Amino acid sequence: MVLGEPACTGGCCGFLSVFVQRHGGLVEWSGRQVPVDQVHPPALHFDADQYDAEATRR
Repeated sequence: MVLGEPACTGGCCGFLSVFVQRHGGLVEWSGRQVPVDQVHPPALHFDADQYDAEATRR
């Protein structure tokens, strides 16, 4: 699912790209794309109930 996409490319102004997966009571962000010469940051984990509440908050 794409949440948003800039009009330009990642090479132009940069972007954040992650895989979002649900594992029971956790939501995991992993596989972030970074420039070739940089270290990949670790996966981030969120409580699934809190994540859902934020995702649907207006």
